[in-house]
Amino acid sequence: MSRKKKKNKVEYKDVELNIMPFIDVFSMLNTFLLFTAVFLSVGILEVQIPFLSNTPPPDDPKESRIFQVNVDVSKEQVEIQTSYTRPPDQSQKFPFPNNGEGVKQMHQKLAEIRKQNADTDKATVFSEDDVSWESLSAVLDGVMLRIEGDPVFPAAKDAKNREKAELEAKVYLYPKIVMGSVMLR
Repeated sequence: MSRKKKKNKVEYKDVELNIMPFIDVFSMLNTFLLFTAVFLSVGILEVQIPFLSNTPPPDDPKESRIFQVNVDVSKEQVEIQTSYTRPPDQSQKFPFPNNGEGVKQMHQKLAEIRKQNADTDKATVFSEDDVSWESLSAVLDGVMLRIEGDPVFPAAKDAKNREKAELEAKVYLYPKIVMGSVMLR
């Protein structure tokens, strides 16, 4: 039996690939890419990463115990709270009525506290939400500004601009005020 061998002859024709639809798609993608690039804003965030080390942190006695002054403002009263960051706590509270005379008494007590702790130049002010702006601004002025008869305290040792720090020491009782009750919704 003989088999006939069939030869498959395939004829190759020039096949033309139509790339026009690809070009159309890529041109549209390029357009959207350019439009979205305009609306993107590049922001740089500086992140401080803690330095990892096997050595224990140095024991600096000056930084180990820091004196803190907090002023709590409510609708009825203003309360000064003093404490240390490390034990012994030795916290004290001094309440005053939230009116003109109470703010003056609060200022006198803050001047006494600053006399005893001259290196503390920062106070944190906490406020309830029902406190009026007039009352809060009077308390802030009482905490921050010096009045006649208050002692002038030396500028902080770590001040970068010495002249500015000395000028601020003549104007402010507590030059650094931190608003501690900020709530973002």
